[in-house]
Amino acid sequence: MSTLKKTLGRAATAALVAGIAFGGLQATASAGELPTGANRVGVLAGGKLLVKEGNLYDSWVEEVTGVKKFEIAGDRIGVLTADSRLLVKEGNLWTNWVEEAGNVRDFRLAGNRIGVVRNDTTAAVKDGALNAGWVEETSGVKDLELTPNRVGVVFDNGLATVKEGDLYAPWVDQMGAVADLELSADRVGVLRTDGTVAVKESNLWSNWVEEVSGVKQLKLSGSRIGVVLDNGLATVKEGNLYASWVNQLANAADLQIAGDRIGVLRTDGSVTVKDGGLYGTWVEQINGIQQLRLAAAGTPSTSGQVSLADITAIYGSTYATDTVAAGLPGLNAEMTAGGITTASRKAALLATLKHESGFRYNAGEAGNSELYRGRGFIQLTGDFNYRSAGNALGYDFLGHPDAAATLDWSAKIARWYWTSRNINAAADNYDMGAVGRAIGYSYALDPTESLNRCADYKKALAYFNGGSLPVGDSAINCTR
Repeated sequence: MSTLKKTLGRAATAALVAGIAFGGLQATASAGELPTGANRVGVLAGGKLLVKEGNLYDSWVEEVTGVKKFEIAGDRIGVLTADSRLLVKEGNLWTNWVEEAGNVRDFRLAGNRIGVVRNDTTAAVKDGALNAGWVEETSGVKDLELTPNRVGVVFDNGLATVKEGDLYAPWVDQMGAVADLELSADRVGVLRTDGTVAVKESNLWSNWVEEVSGVKQLKLSGSRIGVVLDNGLATVKEGNLYASWVNQLANAADLQIAGDRIGVLRTDGSVTVKDGGLYGTWVEQINGIQQLRLAAAGTPSTSGQVSLADITAIYGSTYATDTVAAGLPGLNAEMTAGGITTASRKAALLATLKHESGFRYNAGEAGNSELYRGRGFIQLTGDFNYRSAGNALGYDFLGHPDAAATLDWSAKIARWYWTSRNINAAADNYDMGAVGRAIGYSYALDPTESLNRCADYKKALAYFNGGSLPVGDSAINCTR
């Protein structure tokens, strides 16, 4: 395993508001989560908010009128009214609105967080229930962005700064001359005032990667980056920061990305949305629209992407150990950050980890005494990969190689290794051979190793697909 991984490494570089809601049914999901199949599309038409939930052919539900702006995130919907009040509801589409704040100029929703920029340029964020208290953040703000564990602002002078952790964490300055800031999972993206875009991933001190120029809108969502160019072309890339762009539509006024959906508001006010990622089929939605937003459904399991019960159901009780269980929370978090959320992507990762480490975050390469031997979930191997992982994640793995097999770093390294090689794309094509080439285990084990990994992939794929394979067996490539 180690020899080929070294070679590949070097080769790969609050009060209820009466009279607004349509009903008072109880919420069906916690904040920031939607049940499977409950993806949402929201549009603003002449101050009237319409939302649909489910498939792209479902009916619209009229929510409220007198709206200047709205956001949807998980099972929360927020609106900014004409008189600068922020109203938020959570649960199903018929729950009551709660007034959150007045004198609001702009706002954001993310998970259990709500953030506001007031008319006086001060920013405040709350974390938790709708009636949670506000935490004052800073002033002189022209743009605010949120994720469930990050807060970012752009000041009036163009400086972008981000904090990570709780709402009292220190700010880390990112870049000046910023027109717009975007946050998603472990990525930070900036659209500069000159129309250029740069994105970084992992920690707040990572290096920027220049992406594209001539941009008027930037969007980040998981492992996807989307832009609308000055000429109106909407284009999206998926995978690592060096992936290729895939053009979507012309005449775009606004681009939205959430989960497996991409939506475009055209310059003529028409809206179209596709399921199925970059190459899905567009479905026309509605005309006469001023704003578009998308919200993605949560994962089927409330405990995360993968549970210990999932692993044992697929591969047996051998893996029902305390060590495997201890590593799953971190692994699930990194799977979400890396967009490893579809049945095929999860199956490809699990089949890989079964053979690489037996799902143990602290696994070490047996029979190898080299300093940079295989360690962790995905068996990071060789000085090149230890250095590359360290550069990407902001830690000295060359000086502290044993850290690669700890709870703090093992899952992060696995996600970095997976996304930096765009292995999701191979999984999307049901190509376990390509997954194997990217992972880089020893050719001496082929073809048996490839076939065994592929068999384990098929087991997991059928499991996550409800009991059967989503494609014919002949459509799955097992040969590396």
